[in-house]
Amino acid sequence: MKSSNTSLKVILTLVMLSFAVSCGSGNSESSNSDRPFNPVGKWEYKVTTDVSYGEIDISKSGNTFKAVMTTEVFGTLDLMNLKIEENVLTADLDVGGTPAIIKCEFDGDDFTGAVVAGETTFPMVGQRAGD
Repeated sequence: MKSSNTSLKVILTLVMLSFAVSCGSGNSESSNSDRPFNPVGKWEYKVTTDVSYGEIDISKSGNTFKAVMTTEVFGTLDLMNLKIEENVLTADLDVGGTPAIIKCEFDGDDFTGAVVAGETTFPMVGQRAGD
């Protein structure tokens, strides 16, 4: 009888350990979110007011980010004075002679933001482009 109690304790201990290990490994997703955000790559966007769409291509050389925005109407626009801090991108644009500001907040592989030209704000949404 004593032997079966010891065996039962060993089995229960093993079950509890395996449960604890599996719960701990389930946090691998949250450890991915602890990694710094990397905006480098192509991002598809849609300006929701005008239903305009295109792509933002972000690159990095050393510690400096560069980006260009491809549009349907205005061709390719350089994002000037580009800043990416944590998960927020801000930059200046020249949209057909009109100065504008773009601001996007990234959340994983998605972003929301706006292009502000004068007193008009154009909301936009986007996601990382598939390869």
